[in-house]
Amino acid sequence: MDASSRTIKAALLYEDGQTLDSVVLVPLIGGCPPGQIRVTTTFCGALAYDVYQLEDDTDYSLMPAYPYLATIPMTTEDVRQDATT
Repeated sequence: MDASSRTIKAALLYEDGQTLDSVVLVPLIGGCPPGQIRVTTTFCGALAYDVYQLEDDTDYSLMPAYPYLATIPMTTEDVRQDATT
């Protein structure tokens, strides 16, 4: 954990829940890691999000593990709504 910025490294895991996909830096929220992480990706050539769910929030002192949960495709309507809010 980086005390000055209140962030922690998180391990994003592939669908098998064991293989490391990547490591990202995430903010601590109330001293705890977030329950979910969304990472931008593409799905059939369109914008999408890969969703990773926190596996165990009791021991995250080293690097919490976030197994892959799902890919959520974005539609053009989603993009329009995001632009107006």
